[in-house]
Amino acid sequence: MNAQNTQKYRSQQSADIANADQARRAVPESVESQSIRVVISSIATRHCDHCGTPIGDNVRYRNVTTRDSAGNVTEYAFCDVDCKTARFPRLG
Repeated sequence: MNAQNTQKYRSQQSADIANADQARRAVPESVESQSIRVVISSIATRHCDHCGTPIGDNVRYRNVTTRDSAGNVTEYAFCDVDCKTARFPRLG
């Protein structure tokens, strides 16, 4: 990654769902990678970026990494394939 790129983890907040949907439509993004991850332990609880379900420790979850036109990298976490496909239909 070069110095101008930033990366952030999108923790789901119920009030942010509508704002996130608007932002996604406004800025085109490309999928950089997708993976299955496991949270070993974490101070903060991760949530599904589609439905808001908490993702607990030692649970496998789907992750999609995107890059927008400005070069910013964003990580999306999903509790299952259905939620991932709802957000990124072409990855189904």
